[in-house]
Amino acid sequence: MKFYEVRNNKVTALSALKRHSSAPQLVVVAPSGAGKSTLIYLLLNHRLIPYMKIGIGEKSQTTIIPCEFCFDERISEEETFAIQITKKDYSSKDIHMVILTVLMDLFGKNDCDTEDTMEAFDEKVLEQIIEPEEAHYHLGQIRNDISLDELREALVPVLDYMVDNDFKTKVKQRRNELKSKKVKLPEVRELVFEEMFEEMPEAVKSDYVEWLNKMGAVIEKRLQNSIGEVVFSQEMVQYSLNGENNGTFVLEALFDPYAPYSLVIDHISIACRPRKELIDTAQIKSPGLPFRFCIRDTMGLTQKGIDTASTKDAMEAALNCKADAILFLLNLEDRDDSLAECCRALVEKKAELMKKSHLNISVYVLFTKADRKVENLINKRNTGGLYIDEETYVQNIQEVLSDLEKMVNEYADMLPQKEVGWLSMRYLKDSYILKSLEGDDRKRHFEPKGLFEKIVDYSMETLRNTLPTGVKDPLFVTAIDPDKPSIQVSVDSEKIKAEIDAMQYKLCEEKDIVNGYVIGEDTPRLHGKSVYTYWHNLTIGLGHKTRASVYGNFSINMKGLLKRMLTDTFSSFAEFDENRAVSFTANNLADDVLMDVLKTLLDGDDIETGMNPALGEKNIALQRLYEFYVDYFMDVSRFASLIDRAAYNLSYGNSELKRYLTNIYNTTPGYDGAMRKLQNSFKEFFGSDDFTRILINELNQIMTDMVNKIFIVI
Repeated sequence: MKFYEVRNNKVTALSALKRHSSAPQLVVVAPSGAGKSTLIYLLLNHRLIPYMKIGIGEKSQTTIIPCEFCFDERISEEETFAIQITKKDYSSKDIHMVILTVLMDLFGKNDCDTEDTMEAFDEKVLEQIIEPEEAHYHLGQIRNDISLDELREALVPVLDYMVDNDFKTKVKQRRNELKSKKVKLPEVRELVFEEMFEEMPEAVKSDYVEWLNKMGAVIEKRLQNSIGEVVFSQEMVQYSLNGENNGTFVLEALFDPYAPYSLVIDHISIACRPRKELIDTAQIKSPGLPFRFCIRDTMGLTQKGIDTASTKDAMEAALNCKADAILFLLNLEDRDDSLAECCRALVEKKAELMKKSHLNISVYVLFTKADRKVENLINKRNTGGLYIDEETYVQNIQEVLSDLEKMVNEYADMLPQKEVGWLSMRYLKDSYILKSLEGDDRKRHFEPKGLFEKIVDYSMETLRNTLPTGVKDPLFVTAIDPDKPSIQVSVDSEKIKAEIDAMQYKLCEEKDIVNGYVIGEDTPRLHGKSVYTYWHNLTIGLGHKTRASVYGNFSINMKGLLKRMLTDTFSSFAEFDENRAVSFTANNLADDVLMDVLKTLLDGDDIETGMNPALGEKNIALQRLYEFYVDYFMDVSRFASLIDRAAYNLSYGNSELKRYLTNIYNTTPGYDGAMRKLQNSFKEFFGSDDFTRILINELNQIMTDMVNKIFIVI
């Protein structure tokens, strides 16, 4: 193997995207308005930025399609990029939930009269449906395809059915029954409507269902027309910004935060060259390595603000994005008590992950918008004239920065200081802040280089944390097929069949376990919004617990259940090793390259020492490779990461399982019925041969991804 400067070793954007799983993965989490999208904007190269509307959220939660950006300096041309979309089935229930809330409010205000309700159902009401306040989706761009008259006509037979079947009386009776529980009237209306809608003859609601489904068809067609058939088919495609293969239309369509595509796109992956200044910083800090990393812009927290529960949930959701490290952004303009609570929650969650799951993942906390915080503090210190000028900053900047640093340290007092930073992400060349800090090292916090240094440090440290113990830098290798893994991992299901059978038995037959995730027949009707929330949480790897006084309650965490089952079944990698259930092969490496790899991994130890020469050089090498990676996965934290990722994929993350579950949720009428069928389907899946097949496939893929973090293919 040759160890030499490989910065001139170029790769296409398409190859970089195909190899992205071997690069360190940073997952960005932030409350709305903390600068998550702005951060991505500052890392992208200047040629792509004009075609991508990102970093314009302004706390309106507009960026609602998660995106994975794969940056690689070996992509030589800034104007080239590769892109892939991962689609999801359109769910009319997202829109129906909003219509249900709006319609029942209007129906109640109009004394449950169909004609009066429809008369009040105007453009203003429709706007609440097209652009809901919570920004679950955006339909404004297809407003011309949405007919208010058609929706009203479709709702008339639905409301007439409600009136003819004593909706008003049923609401009154139900409310009287629940008076002691202080249930609000709108909530009772929604409850009765859900029950009656589910029982309603198909002919009565068919026009309304058709209207909802039409929205999905319109969005799908618009997406196909906007990005072209090849990208629409979910293929990885490489484009340039000029010439015949011009892909500007794809960027403009997909990176428009107000486009309706969040209802049909699960996430986007894009590979490109990062900003030149970022590469320059990386060359100074790590001159021997090509700069490459992935950063996942995930939904994280919502507009609800930051608190203990949402912060911990955001951390858990980030883990399910294959995170090697988590970058948590916090806005210094937020309330002091909110920031303090968030930091405490981060500390608690990290300790909880370590204690319960042995997950030791790095969490970098970056306080943003320091410039605005400084401006506010300077304003408060201004005791002179009406105007604030450069002199005001010169006189106060040192004390203000001392106060700011003290504040940050107090917020993050329990976190390792090396994992905490603060900076601005708004850069003005002639700002008073910069002028007043001339010659002060803290000036870098308000300049782009401060951000670039942080990102390079985070990505390089994350990379090294993925490497096996004793390996300080990734290894450069030449692979037979450079776009495929250098090392492949395979699990033999027959050698752990007894363990898998035992796990399946528990999941399907042990009453305590089954009753924990299957909705019992004696459980009262479930609230539609509870089911809606549960489904959303399931898709990102979280559970949901209800505390309803009127509806049936449940507390279900499918990832948590699978994680517990996997941990009980495979307490350590020793179970795999003792059964010789795992093999590590290197069919994508030439024999001489494999030997060079082993010499480096074994740090000069003789490969053949203690081995039977009759095995032959190749088999001896593979045995040594096996021993090396057994030690790698014997590491408690690495094995915990394997189990954590497998648990999410077995509860939702696997693409085949995702399609299966989504189809059940989308096509089963109502929310209560969908939830019951969904959970029963889990039981069927756990008892099937598909469970074993998907489990083995996921273990193979996850371990292959993990072991290949050590290699940079040249």
